[in-house]
Amino acid sequence: STLVVAIIGAFTEWLNLPLGKYDIAQYAFEIERIDLGMAGGKQDQYAATFGGVNFIEFREGDRVIVNPLSIKDSTLYEWAMNTVLIFTNQRRKSAKIIEQQVSNVKKKKSGSVEAMHQVKAEAFRVKKALLQDDLATLGDALNTSWINKKKMAEGISNEFIDNIYETAIAAGATGGKISGAGGGGFMFFYCPGNTRYAVEEALGKLEIGEIYDFEFSKEGLTTWTVK
Repeated sequence: STLVVAIIGAFTEWLNLPLGKYDIAQYAFEIERIDLGMAGGKQDQYAATFGGVNFIEFREGDRVIVNPLSIKDSTLYEWAMNTVLIFTNQRRKSAKIIEQQVSNVKKKKSGSVEAMHQVKAEAFRVKKALLQDDLATLGDALNTSWINKKKMAEGISNEFIDNIYETAIAAGATGGKISGAGGGGFMFFYCPGNTRYAVEEALGKLEIGEIYDFEFSKEGLTTWTVK
């Protein structure tokens, strides 16, 4: 999604097209989901285009509202400092997992719809926690969200991923999740206080993948012309 957004942004800059961020995100969504037929939602395109920490609302009639959250810099720094990001060394096609989620909802499979509602509820909880500088709630909300996300479709987690998660929690993390649809890719964990180092050490002993340094970006799509 980020690549598609970047390509559209480059053409917008080059051709001086009258496109705003909402337009670019929507075009990226249409290219991926409609033209290419790749299953998925809209959050990736809007997150890549707008950047920063946002509460994104997806409403009826394809209406999307991006609400930037006014979070203290100190809260963002502490959040980043207390977060461990690790690559699981497992790659997957997210579209297949998403297709199964959609199928489960259409079939009203027991637990899937309820789990989606709970994940949505936790998003509101995370929003409130960040705005109130309440990072202690963040880990618990992530943990609850992850437990429910796994109920949405098979393939979101597996024994390998569960072992990573349980190892991090045992070392002091209070919550975490897969970044994306599931099945592999990156995982991140919230580790309050000084537990980050114990979590990194425990995950390192698993010898599964690299732990990455990162920082939150306040900027989304950025384009410029080289003259």
